[in-house]
Amino acid sequence: MATGVSKSELNRRLFSKGFEPSRALGQNFLVDANIARKIAVEASSGQRVRAIEIGPGAGSLTMFLAELFERVLAIEADRRLAIELRALLVERDIDNVEVVHDDVMRFNFLDAGVDLLPTVAVGNLPYNIASQIILRLLEQAWYIESLVVMVQAEMADRLLSAAGNRNASAFGVHVGLLATTKAVLTVPPSVFVPSPKVGSKVVRLDRVRDPLSIVDPKLYTTLLWLIRTTFGHRRQMLRHVLTSEQSAVVKSMGIEVTRRPESLLMDEWIAMARRLEEAGLGAPS
Repeated sequence: MATGVSKSELNRRLFSKGFEPSRALGQNFLVDANIARKIAVEASSGQRVRAIEIGPGAGSLTMFLAELFERVLAIEADRRLAIELRALLVERDIDNVEVVHDDVMRFNFLDAGVDLLPTVAVGNLPYNIASQIILRLLEQAWYIESLVVMVQAEMADRLLSAAGNRNASAFGVHVGLLATTKAVLTVPPSVFVPSPKVGSKVVRLDRVRDPLSIVDPKLYTTLLWLIRTTFGHRRQMLRHVLTSEQSAVVKSMGIEVTRRPESLLMDEWIAMARRLEEAGLGAPS
C-alpha cells in the first residue's frame, strides 16, 4: 500500500539540503497522507487509465496516483524537485511514473495526447496561475476528461459559482461552458509545509460533451467576448456596457438590459451571443 511523504521525510530529502520553497511557484507541500489518498481516489473514479499530475512537488500525491493509475505523467517546473522525485520513485521501486521537468504553461499537451489514453489531470495548483492552467487544460488538452485540482478556497468558490449565481464571475462562466464542477474536499492550511495563509479546496471538473468551442468556434469567440466585456463592468447594467444597437437586440429577446451579468443564466448567455452574432454585432474581428 502506498504511503505519502511525511514532514520528517520532507526535511530529510529537501530542507536539510538547503532547499527553500518558492512563493512564485506556489510551493506548499502536502504532508497529510489521508488527504493525498482521498484526492487520488477521487481522480481515479471513472476508470481513467492515466493521470497527469501538475506540480508534483515532493511527491506525496504522486505516490497514491502511481498506485491507482496504470501510468502517471508528472510535470514539475522546479528542476531540483524533479530530480528528487525521480530519486524517490527509484527508492520506492515505482516504475509507472514519468517525471518531466517543464513549465505547465509551455508543456506540449498535444504530443502527450497522441496515444489517446483516457486521462485525468490532478494537482495542487499555484494560485497566481491556477485559472490559466485550468483553461489551458480544458481548451487545449482535449483528451483530458476530468480535472481534480486543489486551489485556494476563493478560487474554488469562483469555479463552483454557476451562471446566474450572485457570486458568478467571468472565469466561472467561462469554465461552465467547458465543464461541470463539484466540490470534493476542504483542506486546512495545517496540512502543508510551509503552511499557506488561507485554506484550500479540492474541486472536480468533468468535461462537457461537444462543447461550443468545438461545435461552433465562432459563437464561442463571441460568447467569451460578451462574458468578459460585461463582467469587466459587473456592477453596471447591461445597457451601460453594451452599445445601443446591442442593447436593442438583447431587449428584443425579452432579456431586460437593466440586469447585471451575474444574474444571467448560461442559456441566456448563449442565446444573447448567438443573436448578436446573427445581427453582425458579435466580437470585434
